Amino acid sequence: MRLLALIKKELLTIKNDKRNLFLVFGAPLIQLLLFAFSINLDVKNINLAVFNQSGGEKSFEILRKFDGSNYIKSVKLVKSYDEGARLIDTQEVIALVVLPPNFGKTSQKIQLILDGRRSNSAQITQGYIASMLNSEPSLIEARNLYNPNLNNFWWILPNIFGSITLVTSVVLTAMSVARERELGTFDQILVSPLTPLEIMLGKLLPALLISIFISSIILFITFFIFKVPLVGSLWLLYLGVVIFLFSICGIGLFISSVANTQQQAILYSFVFLLPSFLLSGFATPVENMPSWLEPATDFVPLKYYIVFLRSVFLKDISFMQSLEYLAPMFALGVISFFVAMLFFKRRNG
Repeated sequence: MRLLALIKKELLTIKNDKRNLFLVFGAPLIQLLLFAFSINLDVKNINLAVFNQSGGEKSFEILRKFDGSNYIKSVKLVKSYDEGARLIDTQEVIALVVLPPNFGKTSQKIQLILDGRRSNSAQITQGYIASMLNSEPSLIEARNLYNPNLNNFWWILPNIFGSITLVTSVVLTAMSVARERELGTFDQILVSPLTPLEIMLGKLLPALLISIFISSIILFITFFIFKVPLVGSLWLLYLGVVIFLFSICGIGLFISSVANTQQQAILYSFVFLLPSFLLSGFATPVENMPSWLEPATDFVPLKYYIVFLRSVFLKDISFMQSLEYLAPMFALGVISFFVAMLFFKRRNG
């Protein structure tokens, strides 16, 4: 009877704790949906550019094959190499197919120019196109931009760099306020003359500085041990690092402001981290995800950071071009920081 009473008490405790109730029942269901729809190792929804210099029947037959493929989402016809290269540069397409003049009448090769920044997807795309043309007498001459040898380290290390700093920064900030509450020292901070803004900045800046230091160590290993080249500028890379870490620390502060204990803070952090990995394009391309799920990826800072890192490492991206990735990360950081401050004021005002 005493054991049954204890079991009843524990069940009632879980039932009455709304936050833990969500962690127990809600989080696994959300993760199941994300795993089922976001993890897809096939490369689908491929966007191609085609420079058709031929205009003959054979070339239009190939275009019809592309249009009828289940793996190709769109085919954009371009009028020059430069136009196709620009589409690859902006990641609007993953490959440019160049059909030479008099295609089908001579033994000229089909040129295939791929985006080497997405080396895994580029290799699979090349295989798809080769299989679609296996009945043609022409050969394919493939070339990879930004990563000529499709070196796996050049592709995966920027992803790993982003994911490691993500985990470090969110856990550091998520435990900051919760740790003070658990140790009983938070009341001392509340009675001090510090404003809520100063308290939140005091919690954010140390975690931000530590995360930048850890990022510098990882960058040193990436450059000098794994020999990943940095084609872009170092100052732009560090600007992106600081903005990304600011956005993640803001989210960490929000988690910390709603958590009562460090254990809750860690659990909430992993509820945030898993969807971030799944929806960022870290493991599988965002283009492979269902159309209804893709808008959710716009709220994941890691998505912008991974693309930014690849662009800076493997391509000399300019500051104006980088704003496409830096501005959303900064906006998400500002929003999460002020939402965290509002929750903090509400709970301690």
